[in-house]
Amino acid sequence: MATIQPILHVPDVDATLRYYRDVLDFTVDYVLPDETGRTIHAELNWRGADLMLAPTDTLSPVARSLLGAGVILYLTDPNGDIDTFYECVRERGAQIVDPIKTQEWGHRTFTVSDPDGYRLMFAAPVQAPGPSVVAD
Repeated sequence: MATIQPILHVPDVDATLRYYRDVLDFTVDYVLPDETGRTIHAELNWRGADLMLAPTDTLSPVARSLLGAGVILYLTDPNGDIDTFYECVRERGAQIVDPIKTQEWGHRTFTVSDPDGYRLMFAAPVQAPGPSVVAD
């Protein structure tokens, strides 16, 4: 089975890692320090969804200016209690961009913005999707 593992470039990998672990309930699977002890790579997981972190200092100035632009990471937990999770991350201080609501496609979702400006939409199916049209 193919997988997709986004790499988020961030100014301070350790600070971002703590936020994802402590506020958004990600587990830390792997941390790679450089010879000075600074973290240069981290692998995180949220209920089966993998995510990697890397420092921005390896990017060109143009690439750094585009980080997170136009991308929302959509994380789905088919068995999760999304309302309880929403309250938990809200109480922990997550910046809620879009409050929790049920979408027409049958998922209950909310969106947060992390300290580096990346947006994550958390979702759980709660009802059958509405009628749709499939293109030929």
